[in-house]
Amino acid sequence: MRYLVRVLIILALITPVFADGEAAAFLTMPIGWENVALGGCGTALGGVGSGWFNPASIQKMKGLGVSSGYSMLALDRSLYNLSAGWNIKNDAAVALTWVHADAGEISGRDISGNYTDQLNYGEDAIFLTFSKVVTSDLSVGVNAKYLQARLNEITAYVAGFDLGIHGELLNDQLAIGVAYQNIGMKYQWNSAKVYGTENASNSDESIPSNLRGGILYRLKVVPIGITAETEYYKFEEFKFRGGVFGNPVEDITLAAGLDDLLPTFGAGYKFDADFCKFGVGYSLRLEREGLPPRHSFNISAEF
Repeated sequence: MRYLVRVLIILALITPVFADGEAAAFLTMPIGWENVALGGCGTALGGVGSGWFNPASIQKMKGLGVSSGYSMLALDRSLYNLSAGWNIKNDAAVALTWVHADAGEISGRDISGNYTDQLNYGEDAIFLTFSKVVTSDLSVGVNAKYLQARLNEITAYVAGFDLGIHGELLNDQLAIGVAYQNIGMKYQWNSAKVYGTENASNSDESIPSNLRGGILYRLKVVPIGITAETEYYKFEEFKFRGGVFGNPVEDITLAAGLDDLLPTFGAGYKFDADFCKFGVGYSLRLEREGLPPRHSFNISAEF
């Protein structure tokens, strides 16, 4: 029991550094350089990794695609992501995504505050995304999600779902997306690996469900897009995001935005090879309380 109490105290100290002190709070962080640079928007956008924001929006990817990224966060935190997807004849799309978050080295201490050992902490999300065209302007999608959190010997698992819709109007000039995330998910911690089944203790951590809605509008005269998004976080408070991106040169994209009033910036470049189109990108997100900014790097390939 004392070990489990210690674990829960450590978790209480770790989770606030990811976001809002909630279980699996890394799920609220954007992945992909462009999404980070656009203030965290992604519900109305598309791409191989867009199932992280809205499972229906992967329908916007073309052909086969892979994307990988790394984010260096404040307080010795890291976020990694890898996605692969396939658009099936513009009628359906499927993608597989893995995201890993960790909090670096954590010093374990006993109830008196004395150092004991180094603790390892990390969380993983693996989810399969499927999107289907309903009409020429409307797609629906679902994520089948598996999460795992690990703190030394103790591991918690949970499975759940996301649902989403994505629609387009005005000849694809306007896009709208809505997603309901983390449906019925809860970590269940158990200390059986430390004390055995007879002396084990249990503790539950609910993972908040979120409702996201976003729009994307592309200007006709110039190659500029504007996106805005709101998130009903935990069904208790609203968060707002927005951004603008453009292509001053055909294969170069510049983006800037606000993530809950925090400035974000980024740039990406795509170039054609004989067999595919490669992309690289970088984004920067400023942080509160004088913390170092978030730096995100991405590479992608479209076949």
